[in-house]
Amino acid sequence: MVKTLSWCLTGWLLGTALQLQQASLWSLNVALTVACLAFSVAWIAWWLRAKNSQFTNCLLSALIALGLALSLVNARCLWQAQHRLDPLIEGKELMLSGIIASLPQQSASSVRFRFQVQSALEVNASSSVVVPEWIDLAWYEREPADWMAGRHWADLQAGDTWQFSVRLKAPHGTLNPGGFDEALWRWEQGVMATGSVLTGKRAEAPQKIKTSWLYPVAQARQYVRSEIERKLVSGDAQSRSMAGVIAALVMGDQAAIQSSDWDLFRATGVAHLMSISGLHITLFAWVMAGAMRGLWRFSAARGSRLCLRWPAPHVSVIGGAFVATLYALFAGWGLPAQRTILMMWVIVLAKLFGLKWPRRWIWGLAFTVVVVWDPWALMQSGFWLSFIAVGALMLGNSRHSPVGTKTGSDHSELV
Repeated sequence: MVKTLSWCLTGWLLGTALQLQQASLWSLNVALTVACLAFSVAWIAWWLRAKNSQFTNCLLSALIALGLALSLVNARCLWQAQHRLDPLIEGKELMLSGIIASLPQQSASSVRFRFQVQSALEVNASSSVVVPEWIDLAWYEREPADWMAGRHWADLQAGDTWQFSVRLKAPHGTLNPGGFDEALWRWEQGVMATGSVLTGKRAEAPQKIKTSWLYPVAQARQYVRSEIERKLVSGDAQSRSMAGVIAALVMGDQAAIQSSDWDLFRATGVAHLMSISGLHITLFAWVMAGAMRGLWRFSAARGSRLCLRWPAPHVSVIGGAFVATLYALFAGWGLPAQRTILMMWVIVLAKLFGLKWPRRWIWGLAFTVVVVWDPWALMQSGFWLSFIAVGALMLGNSRHSPVGTKTGSDHSELV
């Protein structure tokens, strides 16, 4: 069964890679036809499973997974492409009503946030229009006095409903080889348009409509950031300069880091430490797993029977992965954090179900699960670098030992 599963995973990865290299998308009818053919082959293979050789069954499994991956990835792209910004309204003045859906990231002269659109109206035509549901907006202030006072941004809280006069455009970026692909990055997050809030004399002023409890994680992050700023900005110059660094390390908000600090971080090679990466989340999971393991064993020493019901190794890995998931949510739930959490839960579940697979099989399963979650990750170098590094650690730690066996570390199951 393990061998058949490996062929299925290989077929799925190959189908995803082939679909991402196509110059144009299939129509929905073609995608459904390919999916139906894959299911038909799967039914025939199951019916003839006793007559086929092991190699034939493995090959059929790979072909079925390849066809399903081709159709599913194509269908996801078609669905998302239907939510793109209409070119006819790009650049026109629109009146949008919606909810602040992320932590507002404030810099010296602007604030950026994600906006969930509820209604849209073209100002000149006074008619409703259809725009993407998720939009990244930037609010610039033209007057230096407003930059310092931030009076227009003080009430900008996650979960609040606002009305803005904006101009939208489709996401795009530079196409330099090896550079950052902004369009792909926003596509992965489902953001199909960007725009700027109009604040001129001829535009209607932004208006706050109501507050709500929606997006509680973003509200908690905003509260923590405000407390960090309140404690440090009122201090000396060094404390004020460290407020942005501390906010980045605690909750992944890099907007308040000063440009001079960024220059120093790049020169010293520590700029990557200012973002919450998979390394931070995994380290946090290790620490929490060790703490829960110690508490569980301490309870047994005190006469508790919890260890007899739930073994300490299982409780530690579940607790560590769960708390790490909460931490990733609090840190902004970026794409690298999502991949780390998915891979971590695959390893944890493999241990809980007692799968005595070699580590390379677990690594391959985690790799495939992440690709199913985010097919476009295959086009990013950071994804390949992180998984190659994790694979090297897992294979180097114990080349032939199955998951869950001890390899000199109490937390090797979370490696």
